[in-house]
Amino acid sequence: MTSSTPRLARRAALLFLIVVAVSACSGAAGVSPPSTSPDPVDPDRPLFTVTYEGGLMPPGARLRQLPQIVVYADGRVITQGPQVDLYPGPLMPNLQERTLSADALARLVKLARDRGLLQNVRYDFPGIADAPDTVLTIALDGQTYRVAAYALNEAGPDARPGIPVDQATLDGRATLREFIDALIGAADGDFIDQPHPYVPTALLVHAGNVALFPLPDVPVDQPLIGWPLGDLGTTGVAVAGQPGMRCQVVQGDSLDKVLPLLLNANELSSFGSGETAYRLVVRPLLPGETGC
Repeated sequence: MTSSTPRLARRAALLFLIVVAVSACSGAAGVSPPSTSPDPVDPDRPLFTVTYEGGLMPPGARLRQLPQIVVYADGRVITQGPQVDLYPGPLMPNLQERTLSADALARLVKLARDRGLLQNVRYDFPGIADAPDTVLTIALDGQTYRVAAYALNEAGPDARPGIPVDQATLDGRATLREFIDALIGAADGDFIDQPHPYVPTALLVHAGNVALFPLPDVPVDQPLIGWPLGDLGTTGVAVAGQPGMRCQVVQGDSLDKVLPLLLNANELSSFGSGETAYRLVVRPLLPGETGC
């Protein structure tokens, strides 16, 4: 799964434009660019990442958890696309990829600066239990910033009678929500291509004995899928906090063997390896991610 030469050339040109546009945008925002020459831009470096952390989740859900959106230094944007309303749902997530223009990416950088998001802060919200934090991670100027808000989606517009939340917290939560909306709601004209599926170069495959998944309503017409690689019971490493589960990275030729099977499987599919049936939790590795 290697990129073609024309695609690499387009990416190199886009990276150059992004470095120029973002540097100019930094000056326009009243922030002096670094005095030294910028390091070569790593196209797999996330500039903006929106994730969910904590909260009450069913077993195994954290293993497949993906960012809501990632915007990379070369303008690529990876988001979670629409999911089919079926049970059981597909085993593989529907990840979509597009590429922002240099100008559009520079506007997002300027917006983050102008709205004061280059800081480390967490905004709490009382009165709601078991909700996750929404976390915006920003990597700019050689620094990494985290802006988090508890129950950002669950609290809605935040203002509630009898809930003691100070104005600075309300304003900070509103700013975070508006910026995330700007990331997710970029207009079609901000992109240089059309949406297309993200094709991973590596997967995290978590395998657990079917006995670890007590699902009484498993459809009876699901055939056992033969696992074409090594023994799922011994390959990889143990998963912390998930007794009996193991995780392995599947890539290269091994990925070519299993990806067609996984794309046709659902979340209740069983995979036969040795004399045992396993269920899998599969998470594509995003650009720049490694390991279990």
